[in-house]
Amino acid sequence: MTDLHCHTCGGNIADPTTVAYRLPESTQVEKPAHAGACACDPPIVYGPPTGYLSWPAIQRPITPRNGPRHG
Repeated sequence: MTDLHCHTCGGNIADPTTVAYRLPESTQVEKPAHAGACACDPPIVYGPPTGYLSWPAIQRPITPRNGPRHG
């Protein structure tokens, strides 16, 4: 598992459930990661959450539960 660092202060985020994921701004500069704890409320990470599939080509198609099955 990789460490999660706040992009505002660079501190280590202890509880990933408190993270606010945001779109990156062109003027925002990420702080370099360091070993200290993040004290931001909420910690901010620019980009999608870990495990988020942002590529439509790799997402599974949604099919109705009672519809026909393929395959």
